[in-house]
Amino acid sequence: MAPITGTIHEVKMVGDTKGYRFEPANFSVKQGDGAKFVVVTGGPHNVAFDPATVPADVRDQLNANMGTDKMGDFSSNMKMNAGESITVSFGKIKPGQYPYHCVPHLALGMKGVITVQ
Repeated sequence: MAPITGTIHEVKMVGDTKGYRFEPANFSVKQGDGAKFVVVTGGPHNVAFDPATVPADVRDQLNANMGTDKMGDFSSNMKMNAGESITVSFGKIKPGQYPYHCVPHLALGMKGVITVQ
């Protein structure tokens, strides 16, 4: 896992009467930043990247940058309770757009795009 050397951006994972969503869903980071996804309501939630959207030369690094708390490649474990979190490093990740989603709530539109600058 490449270390986080920059800003850690906090993203809320929410499920309520308005729907299931990341807040913010779309945001930008710099190479070396991190994203901390925090359960607010409506778990279980997780963070996953579709392997088909990850460039081949980034796959191994992004997968490693998700740490060891995973249920599979490009997919974090489920988090149930408010305050639980998942942190992803964008160290050594080349600029580009990286779509992500919550596996159990993808059909409900819980997805977004992280742009690495």
